[in-house]
Amino acid sequence: MKRRAVVAGLVAVASAGCTDRLHDLAASTPRDIAVRSRYVDGNPLVEGQSVRSLPEELLTHAASFRSKSAAKAAVLPDQPETLAFVETTSFIDDGGESILVAAQRLTAPEVELRLGSISRTGEQSLRIAVDIAGVRGEVETDDPVVKTLLLRLTDEQGMPERVVVSIESDRAGVTI
Repeated sequence: MKRRAVVAGLVAVASAGCTDRLHDLAASTPRDIAVRSRYVDGNPLVEGQSVRSLPEELLTHAASFRSKSAAKAAVLPDQPETLAFVETTSFIDDGGESILVAAQRLTAPEVELRLGSISRTGEQSLRIAVDIAGVRGEVETDDPVVKTLLLRLTDEQGMPERVVVSIESDRAGVTI
């Protein structure tokens, strides 16, 4: 009985704070890229940074941030979860090792975004595949809503110069 309690305690301590990483570990990524993701049901970004700032026919958008000040300026003030994710990011321009990428999609309300995979497409380029969860088949809606996936990327080979986000058949590229 004591042995089970000790093992349970060790597992609890070893896995503390790892609940967000479950999706990240399941994603196919190169071993030298560390990634953390956070799904946001809605639009945490200000006008000009959001998919809502694009023409109607563009459903997918990506934005990148290299500093905490730039990321905080792009987030709406009433978004505590997004601001907390920004706060825990060690940005490259602030002496850290990470960048933040916000992938957005205009879609149906029941859709959720999940990290599918990350792959290298060149020496300094990454492709991020984002999966749509929560629905089956084609997703069409007359009144689309914004869904957001925040990605904290740390690359041991150095920060990428370009990231392409792919959601279904749409792509959005961003220069870091």
